[in-house]
Amino acid sequence: MQKILFICSGNYYRSRFAEEYFNHLAESKGLDWKAFSKGLSQNMPSPNNPGPISTHAISALEERKINGKALDRFPLPIEESDFLTYDKIIALSEQEHRPMLEERFTKYLDKIGYFEVGDLPIEHPKQAMDKLALLVEALTNRIE
Repeated sequence: MQKILFICSGNYYRSRFAEEYFNHLAESKGLDWKAFSKGLSQNMPSPNNPGPISTHAISALEERKINGKALDRFPLPIEESDFLTYDKIIALSEQEHRPMLEERFTKYLDKIGYFEVGDLPIEHPKQAMDKLALLVEALTNRIE
């Protein structure tokens, strides 16, 4: 089984939705892939993020009639070993995450792909989740 890692800042909102949605699509399409997610922040869980996962991510999953499988897991920080573990790594905002990755993980920059989905307040949650859903759908179509 191949593994994909979605990364964002806090592993609370965008990357968690991407992980759950990708796994739902991969399972329904019979893909031999599994998604995971982690965050770049070194302060996890953030006191600004109540609970294990964003209500916006949960709402977006519910809207798509998806019962998440890891909704009770708290955010996880990315580690250097992750760059050797995963077959594919996607950061959810090049504008936001590339500077963090350049600062901490310079030698792995060529292993990272990017989406461009803004965090709050840059993008409204509904727009961000809809955009991310389309990007994840396109990704699963490419790896079929």
